[in-house]
This record gives sequence, structure tokens and C-alpha cells, in this order.
Amino acid sequence: MPEGPSILLLKKQLQPFVGKIVKQAGGYGPMSTGWLKGKKLKDIQTHGKHLYFIFTNGVVQLHLGLFGDVLVNERKKVNRKFYLEFAHGEINGYVVSVKKVEGDKKLYDPRTDILSADFSAAHVKSLVGEQPEKDIAGLLMDQKIFAGVGNKIRVEALYRSGIHPLSKAGKIPSKVLSKLIASARSYAKIFYKNLEKTGSNKDFKAYQQEHDPQGNEITMKYLAKEKRKVYFSERKQKLYT
Repeated sequence: MPEGPSILLLKKQLQPFVGKIVKQAGGYGPMSTGWLKGKKLKDIQTHGKHLYFIFTNGVVQLHLGLFGDVLVNERKKVNRKFYLEFAHGEINGYVVSVKKVEGDKKLYDPRTDILSADFSAAHVKSLVGEQPEKDIAGLLMDQKIFAGVGNKIRVEALYRSGIHPLSKAGKIPSKVLSKLIASARSYAKIFYKNLEKTGSNKDFKAYQQEHDPQGNEITMKYLAKEKRKVYFSERKQKLYT
């Protein structure tokens, strides 16, 4: 699943279409697309794992999910779930989820987006505090709290802040929780810079590793409820219960 850094990079790649008129829109998804034809794409915004295409008469919210893909000026041999065609170039979405957002409805809260300039560590910390009985691993994947965090960022943030993934949120000391939030944001920025520079991110100290940089063994645990694997060091990461 794409994480926040991947979506932010995609936004950058789509910038040439901002200010351009849609010549044709479509796709086999349930959302009607007739309202987009002839309209100017005013802006493209991101929040966590979502892309927002801003038009005067509405907003298209796009989510890539687990297997989605968005191609610029390229097509696959399968039908497009959603597309926007311009006089010069096109945006093609495959296995994506799209819906129309109308009116003056607030699109998102930038305080929870780990890559937003308006990110608020204090606000996120307060949201975590509202669910003290939850495992911190689960809360890190809650997009209403940590928008943009996926499994890679979760694993690395927990490792770098020394917290066991199954720690109860309410048992984590305040200073340690602050370190975790800072680690999630700082690692997301590293992730983005690596993608921007090389097209991939391989800067992992725990994710899919057998040993960390200090030689400590990395344990893999399958979280059945999430159907995801987490990686952590039993020696380096403290369990708060």
C-alpha cells in the first residue's frame, strides 16, 4: 500500500496538469464523471494516503488502496478505473477508489498529516491519549490520527523511538510518546527524500530485516487482525503494558 511519501511525490509529478482543462473524463468506477468535462483542474492536494483533484464544481477524492496505481501519460492493457484526459497528456488510475466531494465540506484536518506543514504533534498526542487501551501499533495505522503512516513508517518509527509495537498507548510515558510522533514525521521525510532522489526507499533499520544495525535480532510478528507483519527488536524496543 502506498504511504504518505509516495502520494506526495505523485502530487509533484501531476503538477503540470494544474490549470489545464479536462477534455475527457471517465472510468468504470461508480462515480459519474460527466461533471468534469470542460472544467479546469484548479489544484491537487494530498492528505495522508489520499489525493484530491480540486475543481470549481467539486472535488475528486482518490485513494490507491492496496493495489492501486496512477500513471501519467501511460496506459496499462486493462481498463482504467478513473481517468482525466487533457489536450496534452492524461492521468490514468487503476484499481483506485474515487468519490466526489461536494460543497464546502472540510476535506481533511492537516494537523494529522505527518508530512503537512500544519502537522501538530500536540494534537496527534491528544488523539492517541483518547484511546489508552489500544496497542500503539494499531493507532499508528489509524489514518484519523496518523494520516500517511503505513507499515514501513510504523515499523521504523517504533524502532527508532524504542517502543515495542504491542505497547498500550496509555502506558507509554509522555516523553517517549512525543519521541515516537517525532520519529514518524522525521522518517516520513527521509522516505520522501529517498523516493524523490532515487525512486525507491531502502533506508530500513527494522522493516523486513533479520538484524538491526547494531546486530540485534529482529523479530517478525503477524498481526492477524490487520493481516500485516510488524518487525521489532525485543532487546531495543521496550514493551509498555
